[in-house]
Amino acid sequence: MKATIIAHESPPADASVEIHRFKFLLDDGTTSPIAETISLRTARVIVENLEDGNAFIKMLRTIVKAQPAEYDDLVGRIFPDHYKHSSNGGHPTRGCDGTSPIS
Repeated sequence: MKATIIAHESPPADASVEIHRFKFLLDDGTTSPIAETISLRTARVIVENLEDGNAFIKMLRTIVKAQPAEYDDLVGRIFPDHYKHSSNGGHPTRGCDGTSPIS
């Protein structure tokens, strides 16, 4: 899977900075990519509560770590999964014993 940031929308001047919105694509390579939008506030909550584990979380961590002046520079960034397909044809997100690496 890969996640790609495709747009950044600044909040209105009188709104909270937490309302910055990021549009992104999730592409697992087996179906058409899915376009979604997430606010900075929601990204912060997810990052605080989930371990790093896939392209989506890597993308959110980058958004949360960025400074507001850098948000537009994130557009076009691609975040691939760090999972590698196993040589025995097993599922790339599962351990050799079939368990998920994410507890």
